[in-house]
Amino acid sequence: MVGEMTNRPMARIIAAGLKSNLDHVMHRLVSLNAIDIIDFDGEDEEGLELGSPREDHEVIAKQLTTYRSVLNWVSPERPEGKESESLVREWLSTSLGDAVEDIATKIERIEDVKSLINSSKERIQSLEDFSALGVDLDLLEGYRSAVSLIGRLSSKSSIRVALKESGVDGFVAEAKTNGGRLCLVVVRNEDSESASKALDSLGFTAIQPPSGEGPPSSELSSENKNLDSLLKEKKSLENALEEWESLNGSQFLCGLELLERDFVESTAPTKIAVSKNAFVIDGWVVADRVEEVKNSIEAYCSHIDVNTDVAPKHHGLHGHHDDTDSPSPPIAFGDHGLSKPMELLTDAVGRSDYGKIDPTVFMLFTYPLFFGLMLGDMLYGLMTLGLGGLVYMKTKDSGNELGILGAKLLSYIGVSTILFGYIYGEFAGFEILPHWHCDAALHAAGASYGSNCHWVFTDGVPSWASSLSVMYPYGGEFSNHHNLFEANLPMGVVLAFPFHRVTGNLTDLILLTIYLGVVHLMIAFVLGAIDEVRHGHGWSGALFGKVSWMLVLGGGFFFSYAYLILQGSPSPGYEALLSDIQMGGAIAALIGVILIIVHLTHENVPLPVALILGPIEAIGMLPTTLSYVRLFAVGIVGVKIAEAGNGLLYPMIVEGFSTGGSVLVAIVALLGWFSVQIFAWVLGVFSPNIHAARLHFVEWMRQFYTASGRAFAPLGGRSQFVEVDSGK
Repeated sequence: MVGEMTNRPMARIIAAGLKSNLDHVMHRLVSLNAIDIIDFDGEDEEGLELGSPREDHEVIAKQLTTYRSVLNWVSPERPEGKESESLVREWLSTSLGDAVEDIATKIERIEDVKSLINSSKERIQSLEDFSALGVDLDLLEGYRSAVSLIGRLSSKSSIRVALKESGVDGFVAEAKTNGGRLCLVVVRNEDSESASKALDSLGFTAIQPPSGEGPPSSELSSENKNLDSLLKEKKSLENALEEWESLNGSQFLCGLELLERDFVESTAPTKIAVSKNAFVIDGWVVADRVEEVKNSIEAYCSHIDVNTDVAPKHHGLHGHHDDTDSPSPPIAFGDHGLSKPMELLTDAVGRSDYGKIDPTVFMLFTYPLFFGLMLGDMLYGLMTLGLGGLVYMKTKDSGNELGILGAKLLSYIGVSTILFGYIYGEFAGFEILPHWHCDAALHAAGASYGSNCHWVFTDGVPSWASSLSVMYPYGGEFSNHHNLFEANLPMGVVLAFPFHRVTGNLTDLILLTIYLGVVHLMIAFVLGAIDEVRHGHGWSGALFGKVSWMLVLGGGFFFSYAYLILQGSPSPGYEALLSDIQMGGAIAALIGVILIIVHLTHENVPLPVALILGPIEAIGMLPTTLSYVRLFAVGIVGVKIAEAGNGLLYPMIVEGFSTGGSVLVAIVALLGWFSVQIFAWVLGVFSPNIHAARLHFVEWMRQFYTASGRAFAPLGGRSQFVEVDSGK
């Protein structure tokens, strides 16, 4: 139900036949979407060469380019069901093909009209500016004995004064416009250099005047009419585009999918080996589809060979491959079920080696757990869950599998955040559960339930937040005055409900995160040991490569625990037990270090260097384990940000709206409070995700996971709108 823990078994298939049958074989393979072809490199194979694209591939490519271009302009609704391939091909050659060509012409015209509209708007703005100068357009330039200087000035100083100081006399016109100070200066040819220097001192920037004759206002009127005409044409074309989308959208998506498949099929021969009369296809198939592929192509192939024994084999401690020239099988995820959204995380690192344990299923439990531990607020969980629902609604009909998986991942972490928010008793940064409170004197005198003690909410918690305590048994007023459930487990582990992470259970949370880190890392080493035995270097690899680290981690943990407790005042019996635990932990850690040193020497590290590196690497396990304390720290920081907003802004809201204070201040404070909540949530979505990902990718997966695999990429594509006709 939660998913398979290894990738799907693969088989290598080699098929050969007459070259005249290649098109039939390729059509069937593309339709099946089952084979990942190994590209022929053209080396060491006499008489064989790379195949050529099908003769019609250029026609298909041109048609596909047109369809892709149209897709950028339309957002058609997805077809409700699948259409037959023969029917879609008929559409492509008749009505749909004509409709696409027609709308492509309209789209091209829309692009041209948009460009013309922008140019028209620029011309109108220029004409409006020059209208303020009061000079006819044909008088702006074209002189033989004079020079016209047209541009904008950044300085407010007088143009005439600047020209006079330079000894230049000429015609000056200027105007203030939206684009700045515009000027026209006409001087004699011999004064042009001096005039230019004078204008440069005023921050002069030359511009090109608009073309035309007569008053700018006349040209402006004509250009406005031209713009209106262009806008109407654009609107008409866009309406035609919307109408076309509603009439042809479903057929268009079907045609596009079929063309994409045809293009892959027409270019697929460039991946395989061919001779003058024959072809050879080499590729990978998921093992449970081998018979399906064989049955589909055997009528067109003279030879089909299938090898299911494709797992890379190792021997000895070093693990040498039997055949270094043999390509490693690609990785196809197994059926992950509920854990499928976690494929996004696995793919972010890369696929594992073939046959190795897939961490995707494990992250279904640990990733939401880590995220919820950090964010842990019911409101923020609801917001995250709502975001996941919004993403899902936007992507469910688009066929965007990544978007759908992302939406489900958001839903998982949102539910976890709600759950931990309920356990913590937190909503919008408020602690919504009451506390049992007695006056100091009464408490010192041993006051008990009913002795003038009472339940009280934390100062500043609004009534709408405290009212949420009804979701808890007894409204949060528990008979033991602290929580409904508390279990004091060995080694100082405290599990409680509610778990007050900011107040009473802060130390317990820190301890839990450390223990959680130890358990998480130990799982990684166990998985790594299993992989070593099954598909790695055997029992020796498991012992020296993984069990050694399990001994270091476990031994170091128990040694540290016993040492710290012994610094207190344990009972004599417990002290003796702790001394034994401390000694056992030290021995286990020492054995682990020795195994690490032996492993390093087998990796050709000189013994003196290995004797130094072994203990250093073992000590490096300490910061790796302590890194899990971020599960506590990140969450506390998020809580304090929300608390700061609540403490500073919420009292201002209450005072402004209910006690006669400034309503304006209250509105501003309310906006500020909402902003803080949004900020805390956004930070809470990003920061815990980053740290949860780091703990998995860096601290956990590197202990057993090697992302050297290649994703299985079968030839063709998933059929969404067009039924596969593999018997063409």
